[in-house]
Amino acid sequence: MGILWLVLFMGVIGALIGGITNAIAIRMLFRPYKEYYIGKWRVPFTPGLIPKRKAELARQIGKVVDEHLLTPSSIEQKMIEPEFREEIRAVVQTEAKKWLRSEITIAEIFQKAHISQPEKKIEAHLKKWVDEKYASIKDFYTDQPVKESLPAEWLDRAEAKIPDISSYLLTKGADYFSSEEGRHRVKRMTNDFLSEWGRIGSMIRMVVGNTSLEEKIRLEIVKFFTSPGAKDLVNTMLKNEWERMIDWKWSHILEHFSDEKALQKTKVFIFNQLNIEELLNRPVSLYLAPYEDKLIRDFVPKLAEEGLARAAKRVPSIMQKLKIDSIVRSQIEAFSTERLERIVLEIAHRELKMITWLGALLGGLIGILQALVMSAFSL
Repeated sequence: MGILWLVLFMGVIGALIGGITNAIAIRMLFRPYKEYYIGKWRVPFTPGLIPKRKAELARQIGKVVDEHLLTPSSIEQKMIEPEFREEIRAVVQTEAKKWLRSEITIAEIFQKAHISQPEKKIEAHLKKWVDEKYASIKDFYTDQPVKESLPAEWLDRAEAKIPDISSYLLTKGADYFSSEEGRHRVKRMTNDFLSEWGRIGSMIRMVVGNTSLEEKIRLEIVKFFTSPGAKDLVNTMLKNEWERMIDWKWSHILEHFSDEKALQKTKVFIFNQLNIEELLNRPVSLYLAPYEDKLIRDFVPKLAEEGLARAAKRVPSIMQKLKIDSIVRSQIEAFSTERLERIVLEIAHRELKMITWLGALLGGLIGILQALVMSAFSL
C-alpha cells in the first residue's frame, strides 16, 4: 500500500513539475520584456528570448519573405494567371463605366489634380503649339515655289476657276458702268480729260456735245466688258498672272503680307471657335457617351492587358526598389513585444497548451518511474 501511495505521490509531483516547467519555459519566450539588474549584475534570462532576439527575428523573417515568399517570380506568375487578369479587367471596366457616366466636368478633374486656371494653361499651350507648327511649316516651305508645295489638285481647281473669275469681273464692270454711279464716273473722267486739252477739248465739246460724248464713251466701255474679246483678254491676263504667281517662292509672298497679323487672327479665330472655358465646364460623359460601348468593350480591356503586361515586366525592378525585407523587418521591429506575444498565443494557443500538458505527462511518467525504481531498491 505504501508503494502505491509513493508512486501516486511521485507521479503527481512529476506532473506538476513538468507542466509548470513547460508553462514557465513558454512564458519565458516573451517574458520579461526588458532586462533587470541587481546593481550592475544582469539577472539571467532577462529579457525573454523573443524580446532579446527581436531584431534578429525581424531580419530573418524579412529575408525569408523576400527570398522565398514574396518573390518577383511569384508575383509575375500571379499577374499572368487568367483568373487574376479577368478580375482586373472586370474591375477596370466597372470603374471606367462609372467614370464615363459620371457628371464630373473636365474642370473638376483638373481641380482634383490641383491644376489651377486650366483654361489659361490650355490656351497658352495651344498658342505655343500653333506658333511652333507655323514656324516649322514656314521654315520648311519658305524656299519652295508655290506650285511645288501645294497639291496639284488644288492648283488645277484654282486654275479652272479663272474663266469664272473673268466672267465675274467683266459682269461687275458692265453692271457698274451701266449704273447711275458709273455714268457719273464717266462724265467726271470725260470732263477731266477734255479740260486737260484746253481749247481743243472745248472745241470737241462744242462739236460733239458733253452728253453725247459721255454716253458714247460709256456705251463703248460697256460694250467692251460684254464682248467675247474682252473675256479672252482677261482670261489670258489672269492665267499669265496665275502662272507667274505659282512660280513665286513663299518667301517672296510673305514679303508682301504680314504673316504675323494673319497668325494672330488665326489664333483668335481658333480660340473663339473652341471656347475653352465652356468646353471645360461640360461633363466628361457628354464627350465620351457616344463611344462608351467601344471604350468598355475594346479599349478598356486592351488597356488593362497592356497595363498588366508592363507591370509584370517591371516587377523585379519595383521589388528591388521596395526592399521587401526592409519593410517586413521594420514592421516587425515596430511591433510591441506585448502585441507580438498576443499574436503568437492567438495563433498557437492550442499547440502551446498541448506542450504544457505534454510536459506534465512526461513529468508524471518520470515521477512514477522514479518511484518504482526507489521501491525496487528499498526492497
